[in-house]
Amino acid sequence: MTEILIPVVVSLVIAWFVALQTVHAWSTGRWAATDRHRLVVDAVDSIVILALVRALASPVGVWSWVWVLAVAITGFGLAGAALRWRSLPWHAPKPKRSLDAHGATVETAVEPRTRRQQVTAGIYAAVGIAIVALCW
Repeated sequence: MTEILIPVVVSLVIAWFVALQTVHAWSTGRWAATDRHRLVVDAVDSIVILALVRALASPVGVWSWVWVLAVAITGFGLAGAALRWRSLPWHAPKPKRSLDAHGATVETAVEPRTRRQQVTAGIYAAVGIAIVALCW
């Protein structure tokens, strides 16, 4: 039972991260990434998950082809991220919600801290690269 259950769960985790990265990179609607920070986080998450799976639970047989397919889809998502990169800011402003004197919700745009987002994205990517390097 566990011989089948573990690869299925691992495949579902891979599918979730890879699908999220691809949808954020290529979508133009509700699921589209609104900033570069989201694209970096999604790409690093997908690549690190794939590297960890390859290093810790090397897929064999049919499951190896699932891993190869996930790598191909991640590459497709990275291509979409590269195409959208110049058109996105580092961090999209998030609305700040507060209540007015009458109890109604008021949303005001808060100016993003772009420098901090660039640094955190760089650190996130560096840690991801270190994990991939240690796994390989």
